[in-house]
Amino acid sequence: MSNVTNSYCVRNDCYIEGTRLEGVKYLIVHSPSVYPAVIRAVNGSNNWFKRWNKPGVEKLVHGFIDDTGVYNFAPYSLACWQIGTTWGNRNCIGYELCELDSAAEFQKVWKNAVNHYAELCRTYGLTPDKIVGHYEAHEKGFASDHDDPAPYFRRFGKTMDDFRSDVQKKLSGGEDSDPVSGDVTVVKTYEPWAHGQVTNLKAGDTLNVRTGPGAEYPKLAAWPELAEGNEVDVLDKYSNGWVKINIQGAKGYVNSYYLLITERQSSNGQNGYTVWVGKASGLGSSRLNVRTGPGTSYGLLEAWPKLGEGNEVEVTGENGGWYQIRIENKYTGWVSKDYIKKA
Repeated sequence: MSNVTNSYCVRNDCYIEGTRLEGVKYLIVHSPSVYPAVIRAVNGSNNWFKRWNKPGVEKLVHGFIDDTGVYNFAPYSLACWQIGTTWGNRNCIGYELCELDSAAEFQKVWKNAVNHYAELCRTYGLTPDKIVGHYEAHEKGFASDHDDPAPYFRRFGKTMDDFRSDVQKKLSGGEDSDPVSGDVTVVKTYEPWAHGQVTNLKAGDTLNVRTGPGAEYPKLAAWPELAEGNEVDVLDKYSNGWVKINIQGAKGYVNSYYLLITERQSSNGQNGYTVWVGKASGLGSSRLNVRTGPGTSYGLLEAWPKLGEGNEVEVTGENGGWYQIRIENKYTGWVSKDYIKKA
């Protein structure tokens, strides 16, 4: 998830009014529709924060997303004047995606937005079908008549369906961008993943699982805490002592002081096979059968019969067109090579 910076527009009339959200039913995607003018969230002399953080601006969104990160202009609890109807304003969270020039800049905006909307889905228990563009909200009857962000997306060959699809991949454990900020860098990647066991906790305490490598990041909605003795996979170690972990498919971050980390040998697979991390790929909305042996004549693995798009496994061997895999360091099965790519 990209870095999130709170830059609240405290002088904006909507912020001052202070009406609270009644609930979060939809996540709205906006774009300002000012291109070819290029305006970033907070950077530059003519940024959106300066434009909106003043009286007389009769609109406000929860934030802007550009190629440098996510910038919250209002707390999630505020009913922002973003969509032109009372119900929409009081039941939706929305962000403006800054319209930039190049494809490379757009890709950064896109990735930051996908990561952030995926985290919002986790936080509020929503599925990607609840993410809609402003124009789609109008079609549903709870927004003013705008066409954003369709023209912006169309300029780079994208659609709202593509956006929802990428959010779904992120939620399923697919490609993402690690939320590394400042001087925090990855200093070690465990290949294969190391084994971690929670330790050093005081009686009654739990270990917070964060969305990024540091205590300043919010808790992971899917798995916010771990208890003494819980076991996880360890993927990466960071320069500040934090590690990236895998908890039954959910990726999070914890302070390594509270983990007993044991590295696995890279040649602990079938007949000395070098173990590597793979992920299910090319499935679309289908799921990949996990079998008890290398062939379709074998039955499905009872403990874990299917893999979804982006699910990650350890590849421990191969036989013909099949890979032997290990899931969650517990279950061994076989899958077709056609749908496993290097993670």
